[in-house]
Amino acid sequence: MRVVALAAAVSLCALAACSSHKSEQTADSNVMMANDSLMANNMAAEEAMNTMPANTAAPLPNDAATFISTAAASDLYETQSSQLALDTSKDKDVRDFAQMMITDHAKTTKGLKDAAKKAGMTVPTPELSAEQQQMMAALHAASGDAFDQTYLQQQLPAHQKALALMQNYAESGDTPALQDAAKTAIPIVQKHIARLEELTKQGG
Repeated sequence: MRVVALAAAVSLCALAACSSHKSEQTADSNVMMANDSLMANNMAAEEAMNTMPANTAAPLPNDAATFISTAAASDLYETQSSQLALDTSKDKDVRDFAQMMITDHAKTTKGLKDAAKKAGMTVPTPELSAEQQQMMAALHAASGDAFDQTYLQQQLPAHQKALALMQNYAESGDTPALQDAAKTAIPIVQKHIARLEELTKQGG
């Protein structure tokens, strides 16, 4: 009886050890599967990132029609945002800058229309781009110092885009009269950028 009992005990121990070993193997297998899955997900994510198209800016227009509509929208944004600054801001420097925007962009708008007429074209009613509409909405939502800061922060990148537009078309545009208008606008926009940099330094 003792021998039988001892044998049974040994068998039970062996089963327990085997079960424990199997549990460890199952746990190890689960860990390995989880690691493999994680590695696969990481590789898939990395591959997706590598195949995503680069977020590049839209090419600058060389054709007359696109240049006219883009330049007109730029002038419209500058005029509308600056008129809002005159109506809203209490800061003298901001108001002076806004008045300069309204005066100067009225000149560039007239120059664009005159050049288009000379080329036998017309300037369509300008429309703000989606980005410009969002910027105007941000201005309408701001007040006080926050308005002044938002207005000036918008102006620098807007003028940098306008300068790139004018420089590109002046160099490689397809209509001489409009190229001349772009060349005339370049120093005006550069003057605005210089003043913005001064205002930024004063505010910083």
